Amino acid sequence: MNMQEMFVALVQNATDAQDRVYPQIAPDGVDHPYIVYQRVTENVENVLAGRTGLINTRLQVDVYANTYAQAQQIAAAVADLMAQWALPNVQILAQDIYESEVKLHRVMLDFSIWHT
Repeated sequence: MNMQEMFVALVQNATDAQDRVYPQIAPDGVDHPYIVYQRVTENVENVLAGRTGLINTRLQVDVYANTYAQAQQIAAAVADLMAQWALPNVQILAQDIYESEVKLHRVMLDFSIWHT
């Protein structure tokens, strides 16, 4: 199982978004709330002797909901799940956004994750 599949297993059905967790973009007409994730960057750890086998991935997680409070609540639940995850990670940022085109509240979370 790769890191992204592990992330989905971690958050799927663990928040009010239920099983609505999608890579990169949500399907048209999906129920709210939902979570979208994408790999922002992935770097292989190298030392003078070569690769260490470690990979650092920045994962962006976007929570979309009808209300600001619900988006905040789900984002907090995702952050709590990430803090308890077996893969070492740190939250880099959180940002609140209102997507006026679709009239949804969005919380963007950015994580740095170390894995093999």
